[in-house]
Amino acid sequence: VTQQTPSAPRRCWAEMEGSVAGPLKFKSQDYEALRGACLQSGSLFSDPLFPADQGSIGMPPDPDPAKAVKWLRPKDISANAMFVEGTTSTTDICQGQLGNCWFLAALSCLTMHPTVFVKVVPLDQSMTESYAGIFRFRFWQYGEWVEVVVDDSLPVCEGRLLFSYSCTKNEFWSALVEKAYAKLNGSYGSLKGGNISEGMEDFTGGIAYTLSISSRPPQILWKLLNAALSRGSLLSCFIQAKTTAEIGQQTSDGLVRGHAYAITDMDKVKRESEEVLLLRLRNPWGFVEYTGPWSDKSKNWDKIDKAEKKRIKLKLQEDGEFWIGVEDFCKLFNTVELCSVNPDSMSEDSTDSSSSWSLTSYKGSWVPGCSAGGNRSYPRTFWKNPQFQLLLSERNAVEDVEVDNNGVSENDEDDADPAPTVLPQKSKGKRCTALVELLQRDRRQKNRINFLYVAFHIFRIQDNPAALNQSFFSSSRAVGRSGKYQAVRGVWRRVLLEPVNVLNTKIFKFVLCPCTSVLENDYQLPLETCRQLIFTEDTGGRGRLNRTQAEQLVSAVRSLQVKSPKVVHLTALQEKCINTHT
Repeated sequence: VTQQTPSAPRRCWAEMEGSVAGPLKFKSQDYEALRGACLQSGSLFSDPLFPADQGSIGMPPDPDPAKAVKWLRPKDISANAMFVEGTTSTTDICQGQLGNCWFLAALSCLTMHPTVFVKVVPLDQSMTESYAGIFRFRFWQYGEWVEVVVDDSLPVCEGRLLFSYSCTKNEFWSALVEKAYAKLNGSYGSLKGGNISEGMEDFTGGIAYTLSISSRPPQILWKLLNAALSRGSLLSCFIQAKTTAEIGQQTSDGLVRGHAYAITDMDKVKRESEEVLLLRLRNPWGFVEYTGPWSDKSKNWDKIDKAEKKRIKLKLQEDGEFWIGVEDFCKLFNTVELCSVNPDSMSEDSTDSSSSWSLTSYKGSWVPGCSAGGNRSYPRTFWKNPQFQLLLSERNAVEDVEVDNNGVSENDEDDADPAPTVLPQKSKGKRCTALVELLQRDRRQKNRINFLYVAFHIFRIQDNPAALNQSFFSSSRAVGRSGKYQAVRGVWRRVLLEPVNVLNTKIFKFVLCPCTSVLENDYQLPLETCRQLIFTEDTGGRGRLNRTQAEQLVSAVRSLQVKSPKVVHLTALQEKCINTHT
């Protein structure tokens, strides 16, 4: 939760554990200690936690012996191997035989922002000076920066890198970033399929959101995206595939459906008396480009002055990067994904440079039978969802503006919401801006993605209850929510909240309830049923079971858990009931 305040004190993030300067060590591997030990012994680092085997690849091996995977270090692939050759650029990233265009498109975006790039890819690493076969990279993970250490053994098939590679054949930083991210998520196979927003958030620690291209006229959209890019936001786009069969298909203009493209630059050129608004996009494949107006082979460039073409660094070559006019962009693409490091850059009219934001984070879990209460269609259990109290102490210095909340409207509430209690509208200057994001942890693991459909609700409160009960939620309407339930890693919303009057003081006091769309498939075995089972097993008529009978009963119930399509859940009280009868 981030709250906008007029003069909130900024914390010294460099001194905090889990910051960019003091990242957590993934699986307790210390880069300096491991590297120092290798240099002292004269050996190259081999990572025991991400070994060079099929388990790290996370996909079945190819049955063709000619396509067997070998693991080679960069110097075994290229005699003059370099970590970075010259400077980093979008052409350093090309997609291999892994469906992770979402990750590589985000990485392409990152190269356009050097100050953010070096946070993820420390450039004080080399394959020539003090080389020990060990490299480190940093990723943001759920509120904390984590440093991941890898060795530089890379999977090779038929003489070339199996996964990500650079157009510069002796450069290997992009392949090693991909390996570190694969290790963070369990394997290379865990990176198959995903949303660009995941990669952008993990590279920046910012908040990613989606913008429908049809929601703005072309010129307004260009202005909005150009402003976001200039403020350091990462931008990408894609064409929505209507069916699974359409994914990967090329359009007549050379674009790929269901495929992620990075937006790497925006500019305008003069053609005679006309001003043309352009976007530069990149296909992470490193080839297959747009062929329409303003593409590399378009004759439109013949009418553009050489100085103009030099200024925008026009390269008419097959490298996956191309220009496109904003009108054609709006016709051909459906969605833009943006990632803003600062919440201010999410506003179209962000002009107040004096504003600052305070950050609060909470951790919780949905536990079946305990804190997995489902959505508001389950009024008897919704109150069991985790509850986090928010006290927003500062109101906006100036009135904030509403932003596009990912297509969410103010009336986009659950059907089960009670009739609203109409509250008098306060003056807009007394509201408080908060940006809330709900993230699911560790759902991209074990070579598969398993995101729950999630959302969150915000309710206004006036006191400090230990926990809100069923009665409260049955009679209260949410004052803010994330929108429709989505099976994505994170859902967010920027809300303007009204204060409440407590002892003649205006305060902002709310409770935040994250929830899943449906109840866990859980069936509570009533306590009376437990008693009946006990008496059924009790052949002596004493209402008690001996140890053997108790073990048989518990074994039978656990067997029912496995065989039944519904989960039979024994609470601690029910277990105790069985045990006390022994």
